Amino acid sequence: MYQALYRSFRPDTFDTLLGQEHIVRILKNQIKNGTWGHAYLFCGTRGTGKTTTARILAKALNCDSEGEKPCGTCETCRAIASGSFLDVVEIDAASNNGVDDVRILREEVNFPPVMGRTKVYIIDEAHMLTGAACNALLKTLEEPPKDTVFILATTDPEKLPATIHSRCIRLDFRRVSEEVMAKRFAEIIEEIGGKAEPEALALIAANADGSVRDGLSLLDRCLAGGTDITRDDVLFLLGMAGTEVYIEMTDCVLNKDLAGALRCFSDVLAEGKEAVQFAKDWMEHFRSLMMIKILDRPQDILNLSMENIERLREQSKRADLDFIRGCITLLSRTIADARYAHRPRTLIEIAIVRMSR
Repeated sequence: MYQALYRSFRPDTFDTLLGQEHIVRILKNQIKNGTWGHAYLFCGTRGTGKTTTARILAKALNCDSEGEKPCGTCETCRAIASGSFLDVVEIDAASNNGVDDVRILREEVNFPPVMGRTKVYIIDEAHMLTGAACNALLKTLEEPPKDTVFILATTDPEKLPATIHSRCIRLDFRRVSEEVMAKRFAEIIEEIGGKAEPEALALIAANADGSVRDGLSLLDRCLAGGTDITRDDVLFLLGMAGTEVYIEMTDCVLNKDLAGALRCFSDVLAEGKEAVQFAKDWMEHFRSLMMIKILDRPQDILNLSMENIERLREQSKRADLDFIRGCITLLSRTIADARYAHRPRTLIEIAIVRMSR
């Protein structure tokens, strides 16, 4: 049975982890010196390697190798990778977030390791834990039994109480750069015997927006159409209306090129994009322009890679704040009206005409 790329090419050692050199340095140093913590909080957007790093750390704490840990090849490392290692327990807090689930965990944690040296509990989507569950976990998290390590992974650390933060070593995962992703995608394509234009891989990396998992999922979809990938294939197979499209549409509006804007919108719909969803995404593009124009560090707020932020920064120089605000207001009203319209496309085209003039 076919296995998705993000599973087939999941990193199994620290050296194969993409774009998180600052975290790799900390964890490798702790493993080397025997100074690892009893609880970690891994924070970052989706697809940046939080759960993968948690598994690698679990391997390192139990690896049988005498050299670099984890080796990824010993029996323990292979057992953890396959999910058959009893001392590494993964918990999905999205579906096991109640106080009763935590009470069961607190009872189990008192038992010593069965197969390895260290028991590791990986709690994914930790921000989904209820308030009562967090309170029930606090004491165990602060003083876990000997040879037990907790790793909490979350995309929204602000939802976790300060008492959880104070008991963990917090590590923030960065978005992976397009250059690093595109290079890795090229290696994967070569490994599976395919070919891809550098422009095609760059486009996939740009639309992944810093998430390796999203990028590999996009690459998977492109490979479904054949192992030789061109830039046109990417645009066609993914039905893309990514950052490039919104930049182009906005450029047309700024240049008062009404025909170009309407033509671009028509092309997007012809590729299968839904009209109202396109308008929502375009409004989000204008919001990003507004934040970039106002903030010194827009990356702290925007869900965008640094490369895309730089592209938008150049565009924001050509638009004043009142124009951006007006476009957001107009698109917002159009979206509200279009939800119940028989032909939402027409309403959005009227909005494009007004914005261009």
